Amino acid sequence: MDWQRWLGIGLLAMALAACASASSGSSPTGGGARGAEAPSAMGSANSAPVPADAGTAPTPARRVAMRYGLNTPGVDVAPVWIAKEQGFFEKYGIDVELVTLPADQLVAAIISGEMAMTNLAGTPLVSAGLAGADLTFYGSFSSVLRFPLYARPEIGSVQELRGKEIAITSRAGVVKRTAELILQRNGMNPEGDTTLIATGNNNNSLSALLSRNVAAAILSPPATFRAQDEGMRLLVDTADYQYPTILAGIAASRAWVGRNEDLARGTLQAIAEGVAFAVQQKERTKEIIAQYLQNDDPELLERSYNAQAMGWERTLLVPAEAIRAELEGIAPDNPAGRTARPEQFYDNQMVEELERQGFFRRLWP
Repeated sequence: MDWQRWLGIGLLAMALAACASASSGSSPTGGGARGAEAPSAMGSANSAPVPADAGTAPTPARRVAMRYGLNTPGVDVAPVWIAKEQGFFEKYGIDVELVTLPADQLVAAIISGEMAMTNLAGTPLVSAGLAGADLTFYGSFSSVLRFPLYARPEIGSVQELRGKEIAITSRAGVVKRTAELILQRNGMNPEGDTTLIATGNNNNSLSALLSRNVAAAILSPPATFRAQDEGMRLLVDTADYQYPTILAGIAASRAWVGRNEDLARGTLQAIAEGVAFAVQQKERTKEIIAQYLQNDDPELLERSYNAQAMGWERTLLVPAEAIRAELEGIAPDNPAGRTARPEQFYDNQMVEELERQGFFRRLWP
């Protein structure tokens, strides 16, 4: 499988990086070892946040460079874009670089130390963790499956996809898991009844559908609305399943967080402020989405925002039931999923500490 190949590459890179670090005394991760040297004003547990619409605190005199990964260029990651554009990362002393990669490459980048933290869905993290990778969720701001399946207009049901091709973004991510779940719930075998085609991203999946290169595609906003407008047929809206899963998890290695706890906490706070801003400041949020998607179609932005806003959550707590569902979904192909415990894959301690301090109450007046 692709994620296994990337996991192997990541483990090799991590070993090489460790050798380099031992000889040079520096960390391969932007913001890695330097996080321990950051001033206490950066993301400290006693930082006093302000509501998302009250502006940002003065930028600390010194910031720590950090690479943060995104697993999709879609609207669902807008809170992270906002955290950068509105200065929330800077507020907590972080000079962030956002890097978008497929999920399997993000896993490898975290393992190797090339990336400090990342957005990641549940499926790739749990799969990598079962293979021995040191990866953990420290937060999540979207934890219910929300990917629709669109098909060519002549296809009237999921069963009519038998023998046909379905576009997914990656061979290792939550979109693949979504396709498998839809097929299983409609009495089909994901391994033999259809062919899943990895396209690389949401826009490529849409293009494959519209050009008739595939019969159906798993999509997310704004591609969903393009599909609607082009006459594609909605076969399944997985939001109706209310299936718990991690769509926008905030992940890192336990080893890295152990060395950079203040930096990790500051990242959680910055993204939490981004979520609150996204919900409370609609017009500015749409401007930022337009900037990152390079699309200023007002109707498309309005529809995309309205569809996504209900999926952003007011807490970053990682729900155990979402991890449990991932393990159950993986178990048929990986027996290790049957004996693994959900708490092996998440750590809510920092978020719970922020809750006790009233951080989230101040963001959501």
